[in-house]
Amino acid sequence: MNRKIVLSSLFLAAILLYGCSANVEQSPVSTAPNAGPDKQIPITWADLNLTGRLLFINYDSSDFSSAPGIQSLDLATGKISTLFQTASGGWIYYLSASPDGKTLVISHIPPSDGTSAVAQALYTMPSDGSASPQLLLTPPTASDQYIQVEWSPDGRYIYYVHVNQKLALEANQLSPVYTLYRISYPDGAEEKVADNAFWPRLSEDSSSIVYIHSDPFQPKNLLYVANADGSDAHEVVLSDSWYPEIKDAPILLPDGKTILFSAPVASPTSEASLLDKLMGVTIAKAHNVPSDWWSVSTDGGLPERLTQILTVNLYASLSPDKTRIASLSGNGIFVMNFDGSDLRQIITDDGLFGSIAWIP
Repeated sequence: MNRKIVLSSLFLAAILLYGCSANVEQSPVSTAPNAGPDKQIPITWADLNLTGRLLFINYDSSDFSSAPGIQSLDLATGKISTLFQTASGGWIYYLSASPDGKTLVISHIPPSDGTSAVAQALYTMPSDGSASPQLLLTPPTASDQYIQVEWSPDGRYIYYVHVNQKLALEANQLSPVYTLYRISYPDGAEEKVADNAFWPRLSEDSSSIVYIHSDPFQPKNLLYVANADGSDAHEVVLSDSWYPEIKDAPILLPDGKTILFSAPVASPTSEASLLDKLMGVTIAKAHNVPSDWWSVSTDGGLPERLTQILTVNLYASLSPDKTRIASLSGNGIFVMNFDGSDLRQIITDDGLFGSIAWIP
């Protein structure tokens, strides 16, 4: 997204969250500190013996003119440091880490010099912040955007989603067209993986992929799994009397047979409001609807609700030892077991968005 669209989405999220803070049915165990600038925070999670670093995007939610930065939380020491701070007018939308945790690929809009439009392109940078982002892949025009981006666990491919928000919608078209591509890293040719697809995540053995399929003329989006090259794609059918139109941010657990995904609960919060319709909220912006984590088999079936937090911007990253997930949310960062148990708040901050990476 360009910066204007992102800010509009964040503004909408604030409205949706009004009166919809974390559900008291499942409150985090610990009182967590705010991320803020570089600082040392109390290790309220010491009994969990967590290791590695959490990398995330943060900005000052009280100031829409502020620019975001990429921050790192050392889980062993509680130190928060800024790895990269974009200048005013720039934006960072998404990040993903290489399997060894040494390199990041980010969706980034650098500040404009005022003479021409700046494309939302893919950049790489060292995860220790020792060098600034370097251009990896530029979209065809400044109107084309590379948004979500994921590194395959085997390190061979980078998957990314393309969209052009400026193309006029056809009659009865509800959302833009999203297309999933991949390149072999670092300089392979572009390969199309799937049409009408976003939120890609690879299995731990890099043999399969889960993503959200969205027909731009239909209100519902669907969970899909496929081979890593996009072949043998098929829907993961959910069997329930209530079927969420909105599904976001799926991730395959290490067993390769279980999908976690974000979705709202069966309540009025899951339906498009008048405000949604007036502001043109589409499926791809549904990440701003208060939701919970759910799980379902890759074979489909009855989804199980794992959390009761009703928050926005859910996105998960597996721990390096593959025993827990760290989840970004509209309330900050928490960790939990794969079944949703032992949910623990790590950071409380409403200025986090996009994605999170848990690296060694």
